[in-house]
Amino acid sequence: MAEGRSSNFRHQTILEQLSSNGQVFVHDLAEYFNVAQETIRRDLTKLESQKLLKKVHGGAVNIQSKFERNFSERAKVAIDEKKAIAVKAAGVIKSGDTLFIDFGSTTVEFSQSVKMINNLTVITNSPVIASIMQENPTIETILIGGQFIGSQYACLGAIALRNISELFADYAVIGVGAIDAHRGIMDQNVDEAAVARKMLENSDKLIVLADSSKVNKHAINLVTGWENVDILVTTSKDFKIADKSNAVSTKVILANTTSDAE
Repeated sequence: MAEGRSSNFRHQTILEQLSSNGQVFVHDLAEYFNVAQETIRRDLTKLESQKLLKKVHGGAVNIQSKFERNFSERAKVAIDEKKAIAVKAAGVIKSGDTLFIDFGSTTVEFSQSVKMINNLTVITNSPVIASIMQENPTIETILIGGQFIGSQYACLGAIALRNISELFADYAVIGVGAIDAHRGIMDQNVDEAAVARKMLENSDKLIVLADSSKVNKHAINLVTGWENVDILVTTSKDFKIADKSNAVSTKVILANTTSDAE
């Protein structure tokens, strides 16, 4: 705990945390510095006025790194991990299953693996994923409509949510912005989080895909707690779900990359 430090020290520390993590939270900073949350809010306002960060609900994000990156940038991160996760997750799926697959760079990799399975029904809000599925003529593909967001390559918003609510699947397969051992799975974008939440509500089981860069991180929107996650596929060997209620039965599947085997 950094107690009794000057505002200059707090500002420097906040910027260092933003550089490392991409985001900070008011309640965490208030506890770390042992000051009131209002003091932290004033710090963030000051730094935003200097164009050093962007305030968001509950905290701030790094203007330079842009915590929530567009699809093209996200697709370049942890490629080997995403491919390994995709293969493991596809191993859960069998012919005849119906899947919701939400937009994301990891779910695109998953789609490349799962398209090898015949006689699936795939429901997605991503034209990219729908196009991949069309490479296998035995797969029935349903493309969810809605407001098309070009940088995300996905349909989001009220129309997409209404379309999803009229359908049902064996599995919802979703990527996430962050996973927290205590809270559950999170996303930085409110519309993406809403789509993921609606998909899991209309599915028998939820499969979450998360490379190591998403582990032990926070995001603004809670998608769901661990009690609703049936399978987590990750490359993080050290991640442990905090099960205080003994109600969590999430199966964790570890995906090993080529470099792990060397």
